[in-house]
Amino acid sequence: MATSMNQTGSNDSLETYSIFWLDVSVNNEENISAQKKLRSIINQLRTFVDPEDFLEGVRFIQQGDLTILIVSGQMGRIVVPEMQKLAQVSSIYVYCFDKEPNLQWSQPYKKVKAVCTKLDELIDIIRVDQKNRGRNEEALAINILDRSSTELNGDFLHSQLLIDVLIRMKASQHDKIELLALLKKEYKSNDGELKLVNDFHMAYDSSKAIWWYT
Repeated sequence: MATSMNQTGSNDSLETYSIFWLDVSVNNEENISAQKKLRSIINQLRTFVDPEDFLEGVRFIQQGDLTILIVSGQMGRIVVPEMQKLAQVSSIYVYCFDKEPNLQWSQPYKKVKAVCTKLDELIDIIRVDQKNRGRNEEALAINILDRSSTELNGDFLHSQLLIDVLIRMKASQHDKIELLALLKKEYKSNDGELKLVNDFHMAYDSSKAIWWYT
């Protein structure tokens, strides 16, 4: 089966979200330019030209990770019915040339968030939706922290204990070198993130750790 030659990221990603893009024309000049813009929103991006490869890739996403799907109108008819059922699929966006017929077939599928005929429109919608997802996750985290310890489940308490242990650990220059190597590997195809990594390399100071974290 034919697969895309332009794939970034894997199931070992440091980030929760990824983008999977299925389109026979996904690697033409215009779409490659769009891929760079999408990576500024969600770094992990994988492209596919074959629906079977696409379906297999989505099925093997690690538990707890989520993906944003971009599909062409033609390919969407094939894959969206199954993608609608999968917990690891957060949202689906249809990028096509003829909006009305694709609105019609996609209407029953709640995970289809938009049908777009222009790339800039598609990218803007994904950017706004991803910001909203981030805000919702932050609100959920705050809600969890506001609950009393008797209400919290064991997994959350274990995570808090782990954070406490990490805070008490002594840092070393070797730790920073390992982190930089990991980040450079993770963001090797993302110029914007690589610039931040290089800035971190040159300017990081432990007294400003919270500033870098935020």
